[in-house]
Amino acid sequence: MNLQIAIPIALHQAAGLVWVGGMFFAHFALRPTLKEALDPQPRLRVALGVFQRFFPWVWGSIAVLWLTGLWVFLGVMGAKAGLYVHAMMGIALIMTLIFAAIYFIPFRRMQRSVAADEWPKAASAFGWIRGLMAVNLGLGLATVVIAAAGPALVGAGV
Repeated sequence: MNLQIAIPIALHQAAGLVWVGGMFFAHFALRPTLKEALDPQPRLRVALGVFQRFFPWVWGSIAVLWLTGLWVFLGVMGAKAGLYVHAMMGIALIMTLIFAAIYFIPFRRMQRSVAADEWPKAASAFGWIRGLMAVNLGLGLATVVIAAAGPALVGAGV
């Protein structure tokens, strides 16, 4: 593997790790702990603070993922890209659209609701974020499996 492909792949993997790992942590470690330790209002305030810090990292990860993915796809693989690469790009598009929906709809609603002390609305928005983030987590984990198994499948003629 030469540097032309090693550098973008390393950046790509790091960006995916930040996004998918962050969702995994939020879903399986942070959220249950907050639910056990805090009443609803402080829990929603903490969750909002976490999202406000995490979401800029997600936007950055998305940019790096698309730039490096297209760099490898267009600049290195071209017509040799296997079906698994096309599948990952399709999943990436879906995940990007889901995150944009999270950011521009329930996250913004949660920000306004917490600022206005409208806790039922904030809780509803948080529920939407949590559900959509779970979908993206599943898609992200599926992409990791596809990325790992894809080259072997291509070698097997799949």
